[in-house]
Amino acid sequence: MSLEEQLAAWIQGNVVIVGVGNPLRGGDAAGSLVSRQIAASRAVSVIDAQDVPENYVAAVVNCRPDTIVLIDSVDLGSEPGSVALLDRNQIAGYWPSTHRVPLSLLMSVFERETHARVFVIAIQPGHTEFLQAMNDAAGASVAQVAGVLNRALAAAGSLREEVSA
Repeated sequence: MSLEEQLAAWIQGNVVIVGVGNPLRGGDAAGSLVSRQIAASRAVSVIDAQDVPENYVAAVVNCRPDTIVLIDSVDLGSEPGSVALLDRNQIAGYWPSTHRVPLSLLMSVFERETHARVFVIAIQPGHTEFLQAMNDAAGASVAQVAGVLNRALAAAGSLREEVSA
């Protein structure tokens, strides 16, 4: 199943996108960059949380989401630019990261407070060194993930409009 097909199946209802990553640490900026490339949609709230996603818990909860999509660089042990969709149980094995709060803990809080479906779009960085540019493979994945998300969100929005019409 392609990333676009997986997202189409997983994204439902009111959606909150949370980009996570330090824009000064090479490939770690991937989630933040994707969040900046998401097209505006009335059914989607986008938060560029950078490296402090825990500061946005109240904002996410206040959106009353049905689906929460976290986007972050994760060392998947694969080639730079690799992309994976991970749930809370899967992400628990991928620690440490460059931010203070583990994604699995943040996901647990979001699930408890919102009862939303929460998952991570993980992008394998090439490196996360301070003040270094993102490598080409991770950069290409940022553009790919943003494009796929925009199409999936547009399709989900079209379906919601048809149902409500």
